[in-house]
Amino acid sequence: MSLLSTPLCRCICGSTKKDEFDPGRVLDSFADDEPPAQRPEISGYLSYCATTDQPLRGVPIREGGLWLLSAEEEVAQVSLSLYVNGFAFTHKGREHSFSLSPFALVRNCKFQATTSEGVDLSDFKCFKVSLFTQGACFYFGVRASKSDEREAEEERSRWVIDISRAMRLVTQSLFPPFQIACEPIQAINMTQRRLMAGYLLHHDDMSIASVLYCELHPQSSDHGKLIVYENELCQAVVMEICITERSTCCEKVGISCSCFSIEDHLFSTRTLAERKLWLRAISNVKVKLQNRAPSPSGEELHNYRLAIREHIHASKAAFQSQAPMDALLHRHPRRSAHAISGDHDIAGMSYPPAYPSPPHPPTDVAHLAAAAEVRAGGHCVDNVVDHSHESDLGADLPPPDDPVEQEGAEEMRAATVAAESGTVA
Repeated sequence: MSLLSTPLCRCICGSTKKDEFDPGRVLDSFADDEPPAQRPEISGYLSYCATTDQPLRGVPIREGGLWLLSAEEEVAQVSLSLYVNGFAFTHKGREHSFSLSPFALVRNCKFQATTSEGVDLSDFKCFKVSLFTQGACFYFGVRASKSDEREAEEERSRWVIDISRAMRLVTQSLFPPFQIACEPIQAINMTQRRLMAGYLLHHDDMSIASVLYCELHPQSSDHGKLIVYENELCQAVVMEICITERSTCCEKVGISCSCFSIEDHLFSTRTLAERKLWLRAISNVKVKLQNRAPSPSGEELHNYRLAIREHIHASKAAFQSQAPMDALLHRHPRRSAHAISGDHDIAGMSYPPAYPSPPHPPTDVAHLAAAAEVRAGGHCVDNVVDHSHESDLGADLPPPDDPVEQEGAEEMRAATVAAESGTVA
C-alpha cells in the first residue's frame, strides 16, 4: 500500500516536518462574540467518504519509532508517521497507510503476557488506535525499563494526545458553522416541541458519514424522539429515532472521543462538551419516561430550554465553534432524502459510493495483537459507557478553565489509571 500525499489544506499552518502540530491555531482560536448563525446555502445534506484508503495530507506532523504488537506473537519495531488526517507505517517490508474518520478512537492499554519468544509485554507502555467502524485495531507500544519508565509513559502520552487531536481535527473539519439551538422555528410546526438541536455526524455505513441536523423532543406518552433533518432549515425529515425508557444510549471510551450511540445509530459530535450535553439531555428524557412523567407544558418546556442554555453559557468556551477549515475527508455526492416517518434507516443508503469500499487490511495487520490479547485474557472490543440512568440536566457542571486541554488531561489520567491497573481494553 503506497503512501499518497496531497497539498496540505489551509487548516494547518506550516508545511515542513519541523513545524509543530498546533491544532490550537484551529481549534482554540475563537472570537469573543459568536457570529450569528447563518442559514445553509445548500439543499439536501452533506455526506463524506469515511473509508481508510484516502490519501494522507501533506507531510507528517510527527514521526517516531514504536513497537507494533501483531497477531503472530510478534513484537516488531516500526516507524510511525502521523499526518493531519491519518497515519502510516511499514511492516514486514510493506507500507501501510490509514486515513482517520470521525468514528475512531485512541486509548491506553496494558498487556500482562509473554510471547512465545520470551518478550514480556508488560515492559511496553501500549496504546491502541481503533478504527471501529472499519473493523481495524492497531496496538503500538513504547518499550520501557525500570530506569526510564516515566520517560516511556510521557512518550506514550504524547503519541496518544497527538493522535486524538488529529482525530478531533478530522471530525471538526466536517461540520458547518452552527450553534446549539433551543428555540423552535416559528414557521416550522414540527420544531415547536424542540428541547435542543444541532448538527451531528451520522455513521451511515462503512464508507459514508453524513452531517445531519438533529432535534431532541421531550417525553410524550411513552416515548421521546430525536428528529433528524437534512439541515438546519428543518424542511425535510430524514428519519425519526424513538427514545423509550429502555433505549440504549452509550458513549465510546477514548481520549477526546466524541462518539456516542442511540440504539443502532452511531453519532459523533463536534466537541466533547457537545457530546456530554446531548447525552445528558437524552438521559433526562429517559428519566422522565422512567418516572412516567406527563408531556411537559409550555412553561416546563421553557424551563428545560433555559437549563440547557444556562449550561451552554456556563461552559461557553467549550461550545464555541472552530474556525472555518477545509474538510479532511472526500465529499460524497450530496443527496436529498424524502421525508419519512418512523424509526427507519436513512433514505437512499443504496446509493453507490463515490469511492470504492476500503480493501481489507493484510492478514498480518488486520488482527493486530489478537493473540496477545487472548493470552492476556482481554477482548478486542471497544468499551462503551451506558447513560441509561444518568441524572437530570439541571445539575450543571462548573465550566473548566481550559475545556479542551483539561478534558483531554482528565481522560488521559483516567486511561492511565485503567491501564496501570492491568485492564486490557
